[in-house]
Amino acid sequence: MTNMMIAKKTLQLLQDFGVRDIALCPGGRNAPFVFLLDESEAFEVFSAFDERAASFFILGRAQFTSRPTAIITTSGTAVAEVLPAVIEAHYTQTPLVVISADRPGRLRGTGAPQTIEQKNIFSDYVENCVDIEDGWPTPISWSGRGPLHLNICFDEPLIDAPTEKIAIVPQSAMREPFKKPLESPRLESIFFDFIADKKNPL
Repeated sequence: MTNMMIAKKTLQLLQDFGVRDIALCPGGRNAPFVFLLDESEAFEVFSAFDERAASFFILGRAQFTSRPTAIITTSGTAVAEVLPAVIEAHYTQTPLVVISADRPGRLRGTGAPQTIEQKNIFSDYVENCVDIEDGWPTPISWSGRGPLHLNICFDEPLIDAPTEKIAIVPQSAMREPFKKPLESPRLESIFFDFIADKKNPL
């Protein structure tokens, strides 16, 4: 299976999960996602270069919209920057999908650049970690009550198929998005009530 097909199926899975908002931290290794998301109208994509900030931003989007969100990182320590937001998502049961691009499994432990051990990097703080290389594992189990980690192993050449516009169409009927009941007023209401009588708020 080509890199582009694996990336497409990953985005298709996100759509099936009800994801609409994606924080994309572009890099060399996640180039297949960068190309496909540039051509797709299925998602609202927020591009950022700081993975820690992006992960908390997209976590906030999930809490604000009561809908699953995703962050896509490149390989290496970029993945580790997402850990604080993953821990937060775990304890608040927020549906967050972390997609990390990785080098092929055969390069692990060889000293190749950007080859930290990404599989199971989030340990007990994710509901499931799926290492994807060459093929597509089905089904992928996720309840939506906390974070999910998909580690995608891309070999070179990274862009190994045509990059024309690809429609991301769910293979199965769209499921209802995971929702968590709000236990307090919406955050924007609290915020605006707080600053209403303040002078020169920072």
